[in-house]
Amino acid sequence: MNNMVQGVFGAVLGALYAVFGTLQIVAALTGPAVPFVPASLFGGFVLLVIGAVLLTGVRNLARGLDDGIGFVNVGTLLSVAFGAVTLLAAGAGALEAAIAGEAWSVADALTPAVYLAVIGAAGFLAWCRAFFRGLATA
Repeated sequence: MNNMVQGVFGAVLGALYAVFGTLQIVAALTGPAVPFVPASLFGGFVLLVIGAVLLTGVRNLARGLDDGIGFVNVGTLLSVAFGAVTLLAAGAGALEAAIAGEAWSVADALTPAVYLAVIGAAGFLAWCRAFFRGLATA
């Protein structure tokens, strides 16, 4: 049952990452950006990679392979890690703007990597005890 819930979570989160990654890349190549999705070629690529890891795990879980849950866990950890890196970069931008006396907006810092990482963090917190127990026995 727990693997099924994690599989559904991975499918939803992986699909969201794939959609937002595609939107970022398309916006970077064509010009007009979607609200709350800034144009970023490399940011979109990162989101697509995280989505691919999550969806690979879901595919493997659907096939009954044991390594599927590992892909979902790693995808969730990648989600949280890249969200944290994005927040650190936003904090550095805010500090730089404060030192230079320039304007800085929180809206510029909110990218899909940040708000999707919140969903990933919720999933990680829900299953972190079982995840680390599995690492200890490995």
